[in-house]
Amino acid sequence: MNEDYPIIVNEDVLTEVFIPDRLFHREGQIRQIERCLKPALKNSPIENIFLLGVSGTGKTTVMKWILENYFKDISAYVNCWKSRTIYEVLKEVLLTLQLPIHGREPTAELIKKLEKRAKKKRIIICLDEVDRLKNIDLLYILARSNCGLILVSTSYHSLLHLTTRIRRSLSLSEIEFPAYRAEEISDILKERVEYALRPGTIDKSMIKMAALASIGDARVGIEILRKASKKAEANNLSKIGFKEVEGAIAEVNRLELLYPVQNLNEHQKEILKILGKKKSISSGQLYLEYKKLVSKPVVDRAYRKYMKKMVNLGLVKADGKGRWRTYKILM
Repeated sequence: MNEDYPIIVNEDVLTEVFIPDRLFHREGQIRQIERCLKPALKNSPIENIFLLGVSGTGKTTVMKWILENYFKDISAYVNCWKSRTIYEVLKEVLLTLQLPIHGREPTAELIKKLEKRAKKKRIIICLDEVDRLKNIDLLYILARSNCGLILVSTSYHSLLHLTTRIRRSLSLSEIEFPAYRAEEISDILKERVEYALRPGTIDKSMIKMAALASIGDARVGIEILRKASKKAEANNLSKIGFKEVEGAIAEVNRLELLYPVQNLNEHQKEILKILGKKKSISSGQLYLEYKKLVSKPVVDRAYRKYMKKMVNLGLVKADGKGRWRTYKILM
């Protein structure tokens, strides 16, 4: 890399956590969300909302942008991949609202603190990846505590199992985030390039190539740009060319498949190893081979839950039902 003229001038812009000043091609969703949340500024109840769409469609970026710009002092964002229990979520919310806790309080005390705060001023809580919560009753607790809720998920089915009691208490307004078109991702990438890279280091054709390869997922397009830029710098190049973008696309595609695997437990990983050696295997035979591999195998019911999760993550395909069900790996 030429240290005097680096390609990357601000790598933060090429990360998933960066929140841009402008949000492209989500004007309709922004207006809907703002309409639902606006009453909170007058301490009035908001419309609880459910944002859904596949990964990389801007749900998290839009939500963080709106909360940061308009509701910063009365809102809390929680990623339910990281905070999954009722206690962990409540702790994260209270700390964001700058309410002191020592970390040893019982859950009931945290609920009281939140209720006391919500009586004084309306609170908006965003639960991203809400389907990762271990106890969905949290939604009822928060709704009952005078909090407005924003639930975010990639799955259309994540809230189907809610009880009637919770469903009625939430009364959710659904806002959909469709996959981006290639030209829309191009617009997003062009702005990132403007702030992240030295001028003249990448041509429009390479940006278009990254956008087309992202298949509707802005996250993927941004990561392709970042990796291609790093590859060019590592080779001491002054510009990002076809070879660097092509290599970045191949690398990102591999990582996209590996990411869900990192969130599996050891039992699921062992099952995945077995499937990796088989073209197709019956559910019963797979369970028998799994039990031979591990010292303390889970019971049949837990095994079925593990398989369901891997199917939902897109790692495994299931064919047939019951005793005739077969599995094959999709990676």
